Amino acid sequence: MEQSRNASLLVFGFIVLPQKYEVERDVVMTLIGAMSLISVIFNAILLLVIIKDPLKQLRNITAILLAFNSAANLSFSLVLLVDSVFFWTHGNLFPELVVYLNSCAVSLYFIGNLLHTLNIYGTIVIPVRYAYLSSKFRKILVQFLGLIFIIIICVIMIPVYTLPKNKVSAYVEGMLTFVCVQLALLTVIFVCLYARIFQELYARKQRLSVSFNIERSTPCGMKIMKKNYEVAKTLFIHVLIFLLATVPVAIILMIVLHCTSCGDPIKFQLALLFTMPCVYTTFVFHPILWLFRLNSYKQAMKQTLSFSRRSKLKPCNNNNCSIKPEENKPRSGTVSTVTSF
Repeated sequence: MEQSRNASLLVFGFIVLPQKYEVERDVVMTLIGAMSLISVIFNAILLLVIIKDPLKQLRNITAILLAFNSAANLSFSLVLLVDSVFFWTHGNLFPELVVYLNSCAVSLYFIGNLLHTLNIYGTIVIPVRYAYLSSKFRKILVQFLGLIFIIIICVIMIPVYTLPKNKVSAYVEGMLTFVCVQLALLTVIFVCLYARIFQELYARKQRLSVSFNIERSTPCGMKIMKKNYEVAKTLFIHVLIFLLATVPVAIILMIVLHCTSCGDPIKFQLALLFTMPCVYTTFVFHPILWLFRLNSYKQAMKQTLSFSRRSKLKPCNNNNCSIKPEENKPRSGTVSTVTSF
């Protein structure tokens, strides 16, 4: 068994292929290396934009969670980039690297996307109660995310170096199964919460249209509602692309791990090999989506990269939104409480 394994190609620590598929292995490794380089560039830009925040409008929970995802993407992409360079010069750093990094990345994405979705759910569906709770949670959010990052890295990486060698393969199998379970759980939660979010957005739009509240609402309130709607749609695309990129890999992985009699194992191993780059599309797509789809991030990126003077236009908030006193008074039938992300 061991001689057979040594005579085969071991890709990513768990994909075993015959030697004749060496070219396919090299193509996938090159593609992942190129995607890692692009991911490093755009995630670094998004982190810089959020940290610098030249327009002073990204100091919110959404931006903190985006920074958390980008920091994880940047860390893992740098390691993958080094591994790709090392692969073409001296060989792999170690074959199981992608397994551990994927497990860490998916776990961190699970936490980040779950908190993202809960944040938008609270802002749109229960804005009054969430406005009170979010102000308290925001104070400890950075420390909480940092603790989660350290715990996940330690839980996944430490056992690799402490377990006996004969138990590492069983640990890797269990870890990959747990990652698949996380994806299934995130899919269910995402569908349930977003069904309620879009239902509330549609109902709110209908109420405004029927009662002509669009004309009565304050300009600042309408701008915040429009911004919330755009952020909700952007996060929907974000999580949907993540699930579309990872769920097929998880299904094939579960078949490879737990159904050895299901069809030709070589075909499933090849399918797993060629779907692995799909996982890394989320590393690249995540920062590009937020930087170019939302106007606030796009303008902040232009200001950050151009090193120009800060724009004199200020975001719409309670302090600088120029509204006449009588426009601030809620009228009958209007929605007086609007919470911004």
